[in-house]
Amino acid sequence: MKTIQVTINHEQTTIIAPGKTIRDVLFDALGYGNFMEYITIKNNVFSSLQERVDVDSTIGTFPHFWESSRRAYETASVAMLQYVVENILPDQKLSILHSMCDGIYCKINQDDHVSEQTISMLKNMFTDLVSADTPIVPELYSRGEAQNYFQNNNRPDTAALLKYCSLDYIMLYSINGSRYWLPSPPAPSTGLIKTYDIIKYKRGFVFRNPIENMPGSLQPFYNQERLYEIFNETEKWGNILDITNTSQLNSLVATENISEMIKISEALHERKIAEIADRIESSCQTKRLVFIAGPSSSGKTTFMKRLYIQLRVLGHRVVSLSLDNYFKDRDELAREQGDNLNFEVLDALDLKLLNTHLTDLLAGKPVTPPDYDFINGKKVPDKTEIHADQNTLFIIEGIHGINPGLTENIDGQYKFKIYLSALTHLNFDDTNRIPTHDTRLIRRIVRDAKYRGYSAAQTINMWKKVVEGEKRYIFKYQGEADIMFNSSLAYEIGALKQPAEIALKKVEPQDLSHPESERLLSILAYFLPVDQKEIPPTSILREFVGESSFKYH
Repeated sequence: MKTIQVTINHEQTTIIAPGKTIRDVLFDALGYGNFMEYITIKNNVFSSLQERVDVDSTIGTFPHFWESSRRAYETASVAMLQYVVENILPDQKLSILHSMCDGIYCKINQDDHVSEQTISMLKNMFTDLVSADTPIVPELYSRGEAQNYFQNNNRPDTAALLKYCSLDYIMLYSINGSRYWLPSPPAPSTGLIKTYDIIKYKRGFVFRNPIENMPGSLQPFYNQERLYEIFNETEKWGNILDITNTSQLNSLVATENISEMIKISEALHERKIAEIADRIESSCQTKRLVFIAGPSSSGKTTFMKRLYIQLRVLGHRVVSLSLDNYFKDRDELAREQGDNLNFEVLDALDLKLLNTHLTDLLAGKPVTPPDYDFINGKKVPDKTEIHADQNTLFIIEGIHGINPGLTENIDGQYKFKIYLSALTHLNFDDTNRIPTHDTRLIRRIVRDAKYRGYSAAQTINMWKKVVEGEKRYIFKYQGEADIMFNSSLAYEIGALKQPAEIALKKVEPQDLSHPESERLLSILAYFLPVDQKEIPPTSILREFVGESSFKYH
């Protein structure tokens, strides 16, 4: 009888009969409760624990409920929610829209209010599905077979998504015979999704899951009114563009009708930036410091430059500063942090120098700001000395822009705070969103490869530190912003596709970043490439792909 050798966590080797599920292999080798069950890595690729092992394989487990495990948890819960809605509301349409308070904001029949009775029905059947501990089974189909399945089962949005996909075979996931397309492998059974809640909110509901490191509990629910408003604005922009999902974007590319959509997308950005400039104009007699904050790769630098232009149109003299130029020298950071440098924390900035410069500028004293050399990791003096009078506006951009610890000695009455994030416009289909996290990571991979000398593997491997810094120093302050701006563009993943794929395909199979690089490549496989020649020279995307009319370095 044929046998298969499986190596687990690079330590333990076991011999099995072919056809066993990864879950059973791990139970037999490690014992129940000795590994995190939500997802695994098989042969350097993220995999469902329900996948069967038919060849010699390496399998890796996750010891913590971190990003990958949480993603598998949420992905499984989304499939389960689809299953529940299909069974108790067969004539209704579920739309999963965007993130909201450690969960996902959803609607049933876009324009209708969801009743408390419906919420109760959803909760009850979801609880029953968890109790049943039903396997979520991976099933591999040709792309055509998968497309036909969704077309014949009243899911034309998913069928259209698969139409343009470059993959020959598609993994679907089955719950009691109902099949679902999911952007990444889910947890292997419904019984693992024990912690959740469904809360009525506005016209729909928030479907909540646990955060990282806390799989057994939910955080207190808090109202994110400002975030809800910015997503509503994004939804309106989608209606203007007549595009809400990936297949609609691909259709415009395929029919060579993308040019007008790009122009409208960019015009919507420009109009919003002009509105923000008007807000600053109305309060500039006291608020002379305009801080622009947001997570990594949200487009802060280009936004600052475009806001600068709009304020100049209004007749102001404007001085712009980038917090990136105030990083401590790499040697100094190494002495403070050790070998694993983290540029995302507030203490990575030379706060003393920054505050001295801002205080001097407010007082009308001349300042020569630094220019940070990212290749050599050093601050070097800029060639231009800044002179400012009492009527000058100052724009300061960086991830920590609205963190009170950045400028704690400067009175708040002088500060106007703007928060940016790339809140993704498009979903894959009606029930599978494209996380903002992934859009920003793809942006950063492209930019780091082009401008900062980092490979995709290096960027991915440092990304966890980036996210940890954002949670600690950025996200919790977004509610303090005077205004929010969504820097995402509906066409951008198509425009980033080719340079991102080139960078990601260079990741070696043995590198720790390989599973994540393969996951990102699978996302990009669902997009047709958008010709970068169509991107205007002042677009936020030019900050990442190059050929901007703005100077960055």
